[in-house]
Amino acid sequence: MDEPKETAPVALGEAYISGGLTALDDGPRTKLFYELLAEIVEAAGLRANLPHRVTDPVGAAHLDPRSVYEIDRAHVTGATVLVAYAGIPSFGVGIEVEIAREHAVPVIVVAERDRPISRLLLGNPAVVEVVKFADLDGLRRALAAALAAVASVTRDGTRPTVSDDVVVRRFIASLEEARRLPAAEITALLRVGELDGETAAAIREAVHGGRLFAAGLRDLVGRYALRGGDLGAFVLRDVLERSLTEAAGTLGVDPRTVRRHVATARVRVGLAEDAAGDSVAQWLVTELIAPPTRALQLHLFGVTKARR
Repeated sequence: MDEPKETAPVALGEAYISGGLTALDDGPRTKLFYELLAEIVEAAGLRANLPHRVTDPVGAAHLDPRSVYEIDRAHVTGATVLVAYAGIPSFGVGIEVEIAREHAVPVIVVAERDRPISRLLLGNPAVVEVVKFADLDGLRRALAAALAAVASVTRDGTRPTVSDDVVVRRFIASLEEARRLPAAEITALLRVGELDGETAAAIREAVHGGRLFAAGLRDLVGRYALRGGDLGAFVLRDVLERSLTEAAGTLGVDPRTVRRHVATARVRVGLAEDAAGDSVAQWLVTELIAPPTRALQLHLFGVTKARR
């Protein structure tokens, strides 16, 4: 059997892992499979978004249905690609694929080789690749190839090109969209992040005042799964740059505990415990507002290379 060809990395962006979560026969095993899908897309250069980490019907049962819809919809519409597991019938997966179609997000459908897939789902114009697998090694190879095929659509220029000034205008619009979220979603995110009282009020004020991008709060709670004191200390110290004493007063803990929470949070997001201020600042810009910033950088850098 021929060795699979090496696939080129997918352009930076978020891959939304769509899969059934309600009334699962074996919830832990199914969610572990979703984590495997996330591992594959991350190996292709994408950031994985896993709904069960934030809006799981069991783990986040306190979230009202509208908040779940708004949170998941926001991630689908902002994704580079949606990977939909169709091995379990799910209303939610069908809805997310249709949302993807409405926003021109390509969809890769994944299912075991012996599982039937709805023709209605397969006929959705957003579905650009179908991965049928018999074993996990086959899944890894086939999904990696499908992700590379989706990425090549952009690289080969089959999508219409736009001028730099249009890209910049879209970038500015994207920043404004990333800055704000519905109040209900912010409330839901703070609830998932296990924050209330003075800390939650400080973060809500930071979002409304523009100090913290609302999409950044979504990433801290969802992508990085920061919770409680770790989330509060990271935002207060590294995002809002409050003094150790102020942060301790807001959180209702001693300064030593604040330092411990900040160190834990930094490691969780990929920073060093003792990261310098400039390193933290760079991370905040490139990660918490990553989708619009990276899209602009990739476009302008690509245009500059082409003109040399």
